Amino acid sequence: MRFYILRALFLKECHRHVANRGGLALGLLLIAATILLTVFNPMGGGEGSGDATSSGIVGGIHHCYIEYPKEDKQYMSTLLDHLDANTPKEMKPSIKYRALRPENIESTINYSPGVGSIRLKLVVGNNGRKTLEVRIWHPPGEPEAMAIYENWFFREARYAFQAIAEKDIVAAGGAALPSSPVSTVTDDLWAIRESFGRLERDAEAARVALGAKAPPNAFVPAIFIERQGLGGKVLDFRSAIATGLVVFALYFTCVYLLPTLNCEERERGVLLAQALSPASPAEILAAKFLFYPLMGCGLAATIAGIYKVSVLSTLFFWLSLGAVAAGFLGIGMTVATLAKTQRAAFLGAMCYLLSVSLVLIICSTNGIPFIPYLALEFHIPRILHASLSNSVKSEHWIHLIAALGLATCWITIAGYLFRKRGWQ
Repeated sequence: MRFYILRALFLKECHRHVANRGGLALGLLLIAATILLTVFNPMGGGEGSGDATSSGIVGGIHHCYIEYPKEDKQYMSTLLDHLDANTPKEMKPSIKYRALRPENIESTINYSPGVGSIRLKLVVGNNGRKTLEVRIWHPPGEPEAMAIYENWFFREARYAFQAIAEKDIVAAGGAALPSSPVSTVTDDLWAIRESFGRLERDAEAARVALGAKAPPNAFVPAIFIERQGLGGKVLDFRSAIATGLVVFALYFTCVYLLPTLNCEERERGVLLAQALSPASPAEILAAKFLFYPLMGCGLAATIAGIYKVSVLSTLFFWLSLGAVAAGFLGIGMTVATLAKTQRAAFLGAMCYLLSVSLVLIICSTNGIPFIPYLALEFHIPRILHASLSNSVKSEHWIHLIAALGLATCWITIAGYLFRKRGWQ
């Protein structure tokens, strides 16, 4: 390998891509899409939380308004202050408080996509008793999208009103309420636990009142309720989208641009001129093997860094990026050596993508084992998504090793084919 020849070939590739405005425009569009993914969904934060609010682009709620009439703000100030003080840190950017005019509190508001509302209204009856009306506004057909906000609101409102009632009763000279203390459990089973707990306390009070007359085994037992996951995390859609952008950046660079531009060189005779120059086939191949992975990895790392900058400091991410770039480079060079024209190279890249996707879908839906393991695309999403969602486990290292092995096979095949017929 002669450095000055490699440098000349490498600079030739750089100049060609600087002049290729279409490729540069698509790269900028990928970066812009990642910026939009990061900026316009503040709830997710790119940390792979996997909750109902982390999928604002593909469904769900990323902003929830707590709305109330302006004239009721003074009475509701205690409730609103309690809600604001007890909002989880990860939900703070998404909870917005908004006072509405009286004529708007009953009207329908067309919220923008990904926005919901919990609307409050204070109603005073003829007997002077106050009723707080709570209306949940959710996207059409998606009531579950507001579940995380409903659970938080009703739990904290329950505790806020308990504190208000106790304060008023004690101030009037009465005793504190005999209710259960505020629970530290924040999952969606708190209301069920409290309901069974109230039943248990009422039954125990009745049993004590009956004394010896109480029949045996006639009262409810204490209920313990716990929900356990199956060991897998809910898919984080934002990390999945970011993974798709990273994979597409590498695929576009190594499997699309490389074959089409290589065939363009063949059609114009540039590749043959290089073969007749002092540059050896190994040096021509090495220059392409250096340029396209660096370009693809640079674009992919930019996208990943915009999404979550901390991922750039992890070894697993860079190893995954190198494995993906090497594998796609081998696939792209294989297509480039088999195709004769730019059109054939483009169709070959698309046919490869569709055929592999079809095989993986068929194997997944029908439970066919082993065959998907032979596809690089089976391992790539798993290792990159694990990197971006910060959920790397031992099985992901196995997928990484398999991806490196498949990438080595593809590069070997590409090198052999290029030496045999690369410039023909």
